[in-house]
Amino acid sequence: MGEQWYGIHRGLLRVAAIVGVAELGFATIIPLLPLYLKERLGASATLVGIVVATFAAVETVFKTTWGGLADRIGRRPVVVGGLLLSSTAPILMTLLRSAWMFIPLRLIDGMGSAALWPVAAAVMADLTKDERRATAMGTLNMFFLSGLALGPSLGLIVSGFTGTYAAGFYLASGLLLSAAGLALVVFRDVGQPAPGGPRRASGARAGGVGSLRRSPRLLAMLLVAFIQMLGVGLLVPILVIYAHEVVKLSDQLIGIIFLVMVLAVAAASVPGGRVADRIGRSRTVAWGMALATLGMWLLPLAGRGNLPLLGVAAVLLGGSYAVSSPAWLALMSESAPPGNTGLVMGASETAQGAGLIIGPVLGGFLYDTVGPQAPFIASAVLLTGGTALAILVLRRTRYLTST
Repeated sequence: MGEQWYGIHRGLLRVAAIVGVAELGFATIIPLLPLYLKERLGASATLVGIVVATFAAVETVFKTTWGGLADRIGRRPVVVGGLLLSSTAPILMTLLRSAWMFIPLRLIDGMGSAALWPVAAAVMADLTKDERRATAMGTLNMFFLSGLALGPSLGLIVSGFTGTYAAGFYLASGLLLSAAGLALVVFRDVGQPAPGGPRRASGARAGGVGSLRRSPRLLAMLLVAFIQMLGVGLLVPILVIYAHEVVKLSDQLIGIIFLVMVLAVAAASVPGGRVADRIGRSRTVAWGMALATLGMWLLPLAGRGNLPLLGVAAVLLGGSYAVSSPAWLALMSESAPPGNTGLVMGASETAQGAGLIIGPVLGGFLYDTVGPQAPFIASAVLLTGGTALAILVLRRTRYLTST
């Protein structure tokens, strides 16, 4: 792996590309599944919500499990097995004739999906020198966000062109199967840690979840991850509604804004990681979270006629994520006990996923019972608290002065 791109080995770039292809497959299904369930199988909106939530909940829980398993048996069998498992789900979706059967199907799908991110992030951490760690994580984010942004549009275009949702499901399955095939080859060639990267100490073993409980610093960082994503999750069910009903944006404009913003953040992720590696990852996390908090406090003020303020808030939120997320992932990997990188990266994703499961329920409740501004204010309060806790944890562990 001698060739490099932005200081990242080509082999690691291929790992990130596999994540992008897989996420493109997962995201292709996002708009198709609710439409298929409701229009073709006659499912209620409640059942559609249960099916969607089942996938999210199972994926969240199993990320820690698969991350720990990858530490013990190796990265390659876990990620390939997970992608193969998920690749079967879209095909089965075209065969099922009962909407209720999608619940156990999404259990299987979520289990497979959970293997991807912890393993890929652990490989990035294992095989990257310390001074390039955030850049590597930014590369991973870039491919992941690109797939997430393009997938829904791709699914709708294919289903619209062919006149059948099944075509979109077949495409998703093909993308996931292709990602599994690529992983089978690429993960064979990325097995040795880079000089300066985290290595398993002599005789060290993957310690399991118990190793997390023995590290107060890690537990505090996982709490920060949960609080931050709980704040973001509050807006998941109501952001489009708010943009439509309060800011008065059209559906087409909302879609364009979402696509442009996600792609812009994806493009900024690698430069953001490089900034974090140069000025210090902990400082980048602190400033990034602070800017995100400011952006969230501005959002409730961006009512009708305040589009410039909405733009400022969006830039702050998107920019802060582009620089702070790679830095945060790098810090999490550095905090992992020897031999437990996959477990820690999975635990971080589980903590964030838990926030994204609880947040939408609470956000919708606040919107209906308190008012349209309430979820934004609650989110801003949570982000403020999460930022303060992150700064406190980083200071106590001397990260703010050493990294």
